[in-house]
Amino acid sequence: MRPVKKIALLHDICSVGKAAMMNMTPILSMMGIEACPIPTVLLSTHTGGYGTPAIYHVPGEYIRTCADHYKKENITFDAIFVGYLGNVDVIDSVIYFISQFPDTKVILDPIMGDHGKYYSNFDESYGTSMRRLFPYSDVILPNLTEMYLLAGKEYQITGNHRNVLHLCEELRKMGAKDMIITSVPKDDCKKGIVLYEDDAFLYIGNGEVLKEFHGAGDAFDGMFLARLLQGNTLLESVQASHAFVCACIRESEKYDYPEREGLLIEKTLRKIV
Repeated sequence: MRPVKKIALLHDICSVGKAAMMNMTPILSMMGIEACPIPTVLLSTHTGGYGTPAIYHVPGEYIRTCADHYKKENITFDAIFVGYLGNVDVIDSVIYFISQFPDTKVILDPIMGDHGKYYSNFDESYGTSMRRLFPYSDVILPNLTEMYLLAGKEYQITGNHRNVLHLCEELRKMGAKDMIITSVPKDDCKKGIVLYEDDAFLYIGNGEVLKEFHGAGDAFDGMFLARLLQGNTLLESVQASHAFVCACIRESEKYDYPEREGLLIEKTLRKIV
């Protein structure tokens, strides 16, 4: 038996700006999980505040070849994380990768929009294509905007969680299983989380109004994966991840630095490991 758990990360790499795998990898490593990066897109920076970054879309054939190589060498993973893909062309390759490890838990964060709309490089066709990954995913981690986009519904920001429950039920019909929805408002909590597990619906909030930072979602994903692979339940993993991200934001708010540089995770990580 391996002394540490191993996870394949199909995600983008941003060299500057602390987002995507550059946030997830150190969190996983510090939590005792081996992170195996399989990049989908290479960027010089993230896309918020640095102008137009240098971007290279990794061909889907690379993802397929990685899977073939791992199978040949009897390399296995304890989980597969699918994050930012960049375009619909690689979805077939991602499905191929997942299919080579049929007994492996798959976590999907369908990164494609926020604040009620698609990111500028995506449209409805991307959301439709992302639904193809539902049957292969054990857990999906969309934000509230992405839930509406995946369901093909007009975005509404409301504290009425019956709308969110209806979205969960709609995505369940499309093949989704357990769901964790972030950035769900309720009363004075603007960034709460909904857990939809085995048809049970639970809202998690802390009443704080915190500043937004680039990379917070990736920090959440990294801690969630770490806790899950350590044997925690979905609820325990969500609670730990939510607490970690809030702690990172509170730490980041102490300093006056350019917002585009993202969330300060390093100081907080040292405190919890």
